[in-house]
Formats: sequence, structure tokens, C-alpha cells
Amino acid sequence: MSKTTDTTRRSFLKSGALVAAPVAAVAFPAAALAGDGSKAALARLQDERAIEALNRDFLRAFNQGGAQGTADLFANRGAPRIAKGISRLSMDLAEAPGSFAIAEDGISAAASYDCHVEVTEELEGHETIVQMARMQGNSAVLQSERRTLSAHYSKRDDGWMITDIELA
Repeated sequence: MSKTTDTTRRSFLKSGALVAAPVAAVAFPAAALAGDGSKAALARLQDERAIEALNRDFLRAFNQGGAQGTADLFANRGAPRIAKGISRLSMDLAEAPGSFAIAEDGISAAASYDCHVEVTEELEGHETIVQMARMQGNSAVLQSERRTLSAHYSKRDDGWMITDIELA
């Protein structure tokens, strides 16, 4: 009596899975325990993304409510000292910052960004027509300038906060 066996694709897959399972069981923990710095790199990437989100929130709050509208983004819950007349800030957040550094301890960071600033000069006078123009949001001069926004951040239990911001 002869023994004939039919091999099929399914039998190859089963045997391949049986051989690969022990290899995967040994290889995965070895990769997870490796000191390649991937956890530190992931933590740094998460911190960078959190700071980028904080910057977006700052820009949105400033453009909607001025400096007073950004107070809750600051560690001291106070509004930043931004010169009077600056009405709008915009940055290309897809562009790399001029400088960005997270401290070795991971609880503080500093960055500088190029930004566009809209500076307005208020209309002067108390005439009715001037008051009406002011109420409609008109200004005497509106100009756009390129400036550098420098910010310092600190990491708290509830996330990153701005400690200081300066527009130069």
C-alpha cells in the first residue's frame, strides 16, 4: 500500500505559521526591551506635537480676542505683553520653527517662529464719522510686518503651558 500525500497551499501556510510563531514570540520582547531610545523619541515627538497644538490655540485665541483671550494658555494665567496695535498674528505652522529645543529634563522648552503681524493704528478724533468708522472696525493704517515670535514653555501635570512669549 502506498502512502500518497497531497500538499496544498493551506498545508504550507499552516506549517509556516507554526514555525514563525516561536520566532515572533522571541523576537518581539527582544525588540521591546532593546534600549534603542524609541520610547524617548516617541515622548519627544508627542511633546513637539503638544507644543504645536498650543501654538495653534494661542494664535486662534489671540486673533479672536486679543491678548486677553490667551490668558488661560499661560502658566501664570496672565495675558502676555504684546504691543498695542497688533491686531492679528499668523504663522505657517507647517514651516519648521527658526529654533526649537526641549530641555534635557523634558519639562521646559523654547522656540522661535517667523510670523506675520498686522499692525493697526486707530483713527483719532471724536467726530461722529470717526466714531462710526471705529465701530465698523476701520483703522487709519493697516500694515503687515514680518517679526519673530519667541516663546518659552513648561510642562505641567495637565500638559504644556506657555510661560513667556515675546514678539520682536
